[in-house]
Amino acid sequence: MADKPSILAELFTRKGLFWIVLLTSLIADIATKAWADTYVRPTSPNVTDIIPGFIGWKWAENQGAAFSILDGRPLVLAAIASVVLLAVFGYVLRADPKRRWFLSALALVAAGAVGNLYDRMLLGHVRDFMFFTFDLPLYGEKIPLIGWTIPRKYPVFNVADIEIIAGVLILVAMSFKNDKKKAAAKKDDPAPVSEAAKQPEPEPQEAAHGA
Repeated sequence: MADKPSILAELFTRKGLFWIVLLTSLIADIATKAWADTYVRPTSPNVTDIIPGFIGWKWAENQGAAFSILDGRPLVLAAIASVVLLAVFGYVLRADPKRRWFLSALALVAAGAVGNLYDRMLLGHVRDFMFFTFDLPLYGEKIPLIGWTIPRKYPVFNVADIEIIAGVLILVAMSFKNDKKKAAAKKDDPAPVSEAAKQPEPEPQEAAHGA
């Protein structure tokens, strides 16, 4: 019987794709934030159009999560990010190395979480610099149940945010695909035979002849 791989082997040796995507994405996030710190921050509060009417550069120092959730509570946000990272590494540890899309999606989520966590712990805020210049549809409307009002503009964001959203979308798409496969497999399976149907029917007995 082959020896079971160690935890380090599971995380590093057999899951190389996860680490390649993680490191590449993390470098892209930190490098673009450093670039924006040098070239976009001095232009604040102005917006520099990249594609007029769609997207531009705008400097923002976000002390909360998206849409200013938990604004001014970097330690709480850091704790949440740490829990997310622990969950991601737990999934990576148990994941089949052949599930390349799954591992890539987890790596994107982890890279985005680490990139923003790095900013929060080092600077006390997250460096954002990308901005959609168009108005959101239905802005000002309140969403039922959660009581959240749609803002006029999408908040300023960064590469780490894009990575997190991309990773989550891939995971959601994979979940729907797996659900469809399970439904199709269940439909193709023959109907289970009940225990009563499995029992052989008793043979009819001959009527007794009179003497």
